[in-house]
Amino acid sequence: MLKLIILFLTTFLFAQNNQKQLIFYCGITMVKPMSVIAKIIEKKYNVKINILQGGSGDLYDSLSVAKKGDLYLPGSDIYIKKHLKEGFLGYRRYIGYNQIALFVKKGNPKKVNNLKDLLRKDLVVSLGNPETCSMGRETEKVLKKYGGNEFFNEVTYNVTLYASDSRDFNSLLKNGKIDVGLNWRASAFFPENRKYIDVIELPLKYATKKRLCLTLLSFSKHKRVAKAFIDFVSSKEGQKIMKEYGF
Repeated sequence: MLKLIILFLTTFLFAQNNQKQLIFYCGITMVKPMSVIAKIIEKKYNVKINILQGGSGDLYDSLSVAKKGDLYLPGSDIYIKKHLKEGFLGYRRYIGYNQIALFVKKGNPKKVNNLKDLLRKDLVVSLGNPETCSMGRETEKVLKKYGGNEFFNEVTYNVTLYASDSRDFNSLLKNGKIDVGLNWRASAFFPENRKYIDVIELPLKYATKKRLCLTLLSFSKHKRVAKAFIDFVSSKEGQKIMKEYGF
């Protein structure tokens, strides 16, 4: 993933024309509303916004190596807090919330009820990879809050497949390769998923709402437009778009 993004950036830097081009490192779950907003900003400021999507951890590794780009939106503000001291993250605003939920096939054919069902041997269970994506890291926290380290370990022993990110997880579920797992709630309501996936809500004491923080990168060459993007997302119009995509 890191090599692919660096390759894209290298190609991009040699292919720019006279139009301003921004690079936006965006966690996969947020790509859809950000793409809608990008079109609005592109038209208003006569710029091109190139969205690089991937796992939050992979994206930060890429921007920190390349030191190119303008905006960063991970799936949880934990990535912002973790990397603030490195000096790459500047002006930022909180733009919404997401939350982990249990995902099952439409109609819940296996009758999944709660987190304890992740231990059932008749289910094919999947979790996100905590090394590459915010969904995986947050899933680990949720499971440990629910049942402690022992419960988390028991669930991991029952995992058949690890998903690289939220989109990969949804693809596995829709294609019938898994029965159940944990993912970011909003992604179940995307147009391509809502006909195939049902969500089982989890209590807030276990699955807390995670704040989404959109950040201007310190080495951005287009700070004015990037800041305008951030301010638009946090505006009334931008928040309406976010809500349309389940955030």
